[in-house]
Amino acid sequence: MASPILRFRVARFRLAAEPFRVATSDGVDLVGSRVGEANPAVVVCHGFAGWHAKPMYARLIEELAARLTVYAFDLRGHGASGGFTTFGARETQDVAAVMARARAEGHERVATLGASMGGIAVIRHAALEGGVDAVVSVSTPARWDGHRSDAVRRMAWLTGTARGRQLGRLIGIRLPDEWLRAESPEEVVGKIAPVPLLLIHGRDDHFFDEEEAWRLYRRAGEPKRLWLADRFGHAEDGFSPALAERIGRFLYSAWRLPWPG
Repeated sequence: MASPILRFRVARFRLAAEPFRVATSDGVDLVGSRVGEANPAVVVCHGFAGWHAKPMYARLIEELAARLTVYAFDLRGHGASGGFTTFGARETQDVAAVMARARAEGHERVATLGASMGGIAVIRHAALEGGVDAVVSVSTPARWDGHRSDAVRRMAWLTGTARGRQLGRLIGIRLPDEWLRAESPEEVVGKIAPVPLLLIHGRDDHFFDEEEAWRLYRRAGEPKRLWLADRFGHAEDGFSPALAERIGRFLYSAWRLPWPG
């Protein structure tokens, strides 16, 4: 169940949303919502300390749902889903489970879209497990280490200390006692090709600087695109109707589908 603090920050979708539950291959129960009726679909993965009905995510989901069916869910260790977060390592199994749900419901083309930690999950999933038709990564770090921002230092305290992990529970995050080391996004991103990849990053990102996006872009194979934005911030800070439309147009173009006016 969501924490008391989390419940105050859950948005109600203005569009019809169908709740769903799926189980991952390693037995973690995930809770999500299906929004939209289009045949192309996108699986949306939130960032660390997020959840799929967090207000800014909910608004992005609704904008995307104008032309895509959106499968949004709480990643393991977050919100109403079970398990413990692994910061994008085992979350690849979360992505796979929700993608399988989308395929089973008849969607011929399924993309993944992840922000920050969710971006780590979708890059690693596409590279290591495959089966996706396009990948969109927003504000995603290329490396596990080497970040000098104050925001990352605060996150390291939250995830790496007993007091921080206790605070995490209060805001709806279940943190493990030890960090599971896995391949970094830049180590695997080259394996995504020839699946289309879109990287989006803010030049003013206060967690991960612009170089992280360039590191991913340089190692990725074609087809790939990089969008750098001014006054974007980090992850959900930059969500807007215009961003949702640009992502939708990228996907329809990558799939050679006519844009539904």
